[in-house]
This record gives sequence, structure tokens and C-alpha cells, in this order.
Amino acid sequence: MPARAVDAVPATRYGTPREYCNAHQDSGEIDVFNRYVIIAAATAACAAVPALATAVAPAAKAAAPAQAQQQAPTRAAFTKGLDANFKAIDANGDGTLSAAEIGAAELKVLQQRAGAVRTRMENEFAKLDTNKDGQLSKAEFLAASPQPPAAAPNGAPVLAELDKNKDGKVSLDEYRGPQLARFDKLDTNHDGTISAAERPRKR
Repeated sequence: MPARAVDAVPATRYGTPREYCNAHQDSGEIDVFNRYVIIAAATAACAAVPALATAVAPAAKAAAPAQAQQQAPTRAAFTKGLDANFKAIDANGDGTLSAAEIGAAELKVLQQRAGAVRTRMENEFAKLDTNKDGQLSKAEFLAASPQPPAAAPNGAPVLAELDKNKDGKVSLDEYRGPQLARFDKLDTNHDGTISAAERPRKR
């Protein structure tokens, strides 16, 4: 099944429109939401912009300030987004949406998404193709990989942190100290082993 147009809306502090909206629906309603995702106003309320604005608006509006984007959506904004989406999809202006209108609107969104990906790939290719021959040599490809620094990093800050006796050198005990302190902190029962229960949980 092709991706739905709701995925074309950028994620906000509430997550993607699909994540936010699915989190606010009972499981029995999720299939309905996915089936009619284009005309679901949740895309407008969750993303604070009409879901199909990029597909049907004659010109893109300027992005709202970051602070405004972080504000929780209101019912009024939700309804306004609903109406704007509906009107944009209703190509013949008869006040109803046909299957053809819904399909056409979704197709336009998918086409724009594909076009954006293609443009990004072409731009990346152009950056790598340094001799502009339309091909990537192995050297050009590898040139994009991370390069090691030409000179060694300054070790003075680390030395200063580890060198407890300030003799300008790091002894074995000084090297071990911070790490063993962390180990001992995790080993709450002091049995010399960090058990599964004592290991930090990944967030």
C-alpha cells in the first residue's frame, strides 16, 4: 500500500501527524483514519499547517516562528485546517469530495515527495562528482567519507582532568580512577559485578 499523504507533513514537537493522531484514537478508529488520511483534519491540527498545502496552495506561506509552532493546537485551528484541506481537495467546488478528487490530491503530494527526494539526490551527486563527468569514481565516492584530523587533538585538557597530583603526567592509578569510580557507583551491592539490574537503562 503506498504511503499516505499525512507523512508529507513535517514532524513537530508532537511527533509526526500520524504518531500524534494515532495516539489519540482507539484501535478501531486507526484503520479509518489511515484510509481517509487526506481528508482527516488531524494533519492540520497536529502539524499546524494544512496537510495538502504543498500540493494545492498556489504559493507556500512563510513558516511560523518557532515559538508559535510549539504551541498546542486549538480546536479553532483544528477546524480551520479541516476547512482549508477540504476546500483545497474539492477541485470542482461542489462541497463534496469524490474518490477521484481524493486520489488526485494524494497523488500530487506523493509526486512532490518523490520530486524532493530526487532533487536532494541529484544535489548530493553533484557535490560528489567533482570533475563533473556525470559519474562517480571510487576516489570521488571515498572523498565524501569522514576524514581523520591532520594533527593530533590537544591532550592537555584530558591530562589536566586526570592528573590529580599535578605532576604533568597520568599514572595508571590516575587513569583508572574516574572509570573505576563510575563502576563502583553502578555496583550498588559492591559484589564486584554489574548485574543486569544495576546496568543503566537505555532511554
